[in-house]
Amino acid sequence: MTDSNIPEIPQPPEPSERSENADDRQVIQPYVDPEVLAEDARAAERRKHRRRMSHEHIRRIKRKKRIRMVLIVIGALLLIIAALAAWLGLSALKAKNEVEAAIQAASRIQSQVQAGDTDKAQASIEAFSQHIDATYAQTKQPVWKLATLVPYYGSDVKAARDMVHILEDVSNNALPKLAKAAQALDFNSIGIKDGTIQLGDMASVTQDLAAANGVVADASVDMGKIGGTHIPQITEAVQQGRSKFKELASLTDAASRLADVLPKMFDLDASDGGGSGSGPRTYLVLAQNNAELRATGGIPTAWATLTVDAGKISMSTFGDPPRNGLFSQDEAASVLTAEERNLFSTKMATDYPDINFTPDFPRVADIASQIWHRAGHDDVDGVISVDPVFLQRLLKVAGPVTLSDGTVMSGDNAEQRILNQIYIDTDTQAEQTDFFTMAASEIFTHVLKNVDGKNQQLVQTIQKSVSDGHLYVWSAHEDEQRRISGTTIAGELQSKPAHSVTGVYFNDATMGKMDWYLKREVTSTYDKTYPSGAKQYTVHIKLTNTADAAEVNAAPDLLRGYDHNGNPRTGEIETVLCVYAPDEGRIVDWTQDFDQFAVHDGLTVGVKTVTLRPGESFETTVHVLASPAANENEMILRQTPLVD
Repeated sequence: MTDSNIPEIPQPPEPSERSENADDRQVIQPYVDPEVLAEDARAAERRKHRRRMSHEHIRRIKRKKRIRMVLIVIGALLLIIAALAAWLGLSALKAKNEVEAAIQAASRIQSQVQAGDTDKAQASIEAFSQHIDATYAQTKQPVWKLATLVPYYGSDVKAARDMVHILEDVSNNALPKLAKAAQALDFNSIGIKDGTIQLGDMASVTQDLAAANGVVADASVDMGKIGGTHIPQITEAVQQGRSKFKELASLTDAASRLADVLPKMFDLDASDGGGSGSGPRTYLVLAQNNAELRATGGIPTAWATLTVDAGKISMSTFGDPPRNGLFSQDEAASVLTAEERNLFSTKMATDYPDINFTPDFPRVADIASQIWHRAGHDDVDGVISVDPVFLQRLLKVAGPVTLSDGTVMSGDNAEQRILNQIYIDTDTQAEQTDFFTMAASEIFTHVLKNVDGKNQQLVQTIQKSVSDGHLYVWSAHEDEQRRISGTTIAGELQSKPAHSVTGVYFNDATMGKMDWYLKREVTSTYDKTYPSGAKQYTVHIKLTNTADAAEVNAAPDLLRGYDHNGNPRTGEIETVLCVYAPDEGRIVDWTQDFDQFAVHDGLTVGVKTVTLRPGESFETTVHVLASPAANENEMILRQTPLVD
């Protein structure tokens, strides 16, 4: 191939050449969107502007963005909280209404049972259960659980939930048994008819009552542990709930104990409440004379026996105490404890009027039963104490009676006739004692024959007399006494720190029958709670001799009594006052000095002798401290029974 055959490759023109020929060529330009160009321009402008902003200015912009985001989140949370609060508020309102309705139902139960209206009591129990179930349905909602996590006030919500949970357990596991038992406690089938004690179906519900009482007792303890409240309304609701629940616990405890022991004590078959039980029971009955005070009421002037055979009651005639059963001075040293001898002297075992110097009725009953046996009588199954106050109340139920000497005794005059008028009208101790024993015997006989169809009034009279100390019972059978122990009818010294009792007791030293004229006023009020949990109370005691000097000095010497030299008194009343501090507590201070401090069964006792002429008064204020173990339990004030 020759060079002439090689094609010629065109060469690009020289620059000058291209410039000169530019107008001769067609140039194709790419398409650019004007909006893109505008955005690019704005971005470029922002970059220029940003380059001009300081770092601090940029940080402020970012901070504003963060704050805006936080506010948005907080707003959302507030909306959620508001919704939850509205939910909780509506639920709390419903729960509050249900709790109030439940408390009203609970308040009616005790009075309805005491009134013998068992149908209404059963309805109230069922209503209480329904309202508690409805309350529990509210408080178990998730919003309540969330509310417990709220700082400080969450504990209030927790306290409310805990209380409702406790009540819900009672509602499910105790109230059905109580509702069933209520029908068996119908007063239409409990009482005395034709001289025979009837207990209806009481024995058949013993197990139900015991089971229900166990649940209620545990719940009462748990209720006392609830705390940590700050909102006044919640605190008040918890306290009110505790108070009402204690009433229910007291009721179930008493009902359970009675259902357990009464069929046995009245010789009624425990399986069905009727027929013969373990055999006839015989009880020693002490009739106390409140005109001459002793710690448990008055001197035991008349003694008798009451026998129960398959519920059938028979009673011996009241008579003088068996003096031949009393202990000698030497024997008293071993029969009585050193504390008893120190406080009450050996007369507590050597002289029948003084066996109840002690306020501990089980101890009185034990000594009395020993004296009875030493006098040649068979052992008794227990001891019952009554007084003219109880007899007068029985006459209100049975109606008036005309005694064999023509004296008319009624529910309005028996106390005054037995405790005062007889000592004005007669001047020998034999006449006075004979009248007392005759009145006690004939009133009891009259009552047993005239209370048919008056079961409700009879049971209410017994309840009232037990509550204010005019009726005590002690069983010689240990298993039965254990069940009675701790109840009001036992009349015992309380050595239970968790259930604090302050005792104010009186023993007469006038050696006459002047205590009809002694007005006694004893009150107690709560003072404060110490950091340890111990509570302090103020006990105020006032004694007044209300006798008219001219009238009593015109009466026989036996009314006025005798001084320590054996001379007839002129209207003054001499009284030995004993103040017992609660168990594990103490007497803090006092406005009138005590003559002596002593210890009795582990309890601190302050003793003072007070002598008052007609018209004179004595007052003292004593501050006592209860044990921290008492916790939420309020102190109980127990005192020598008062005459009506």
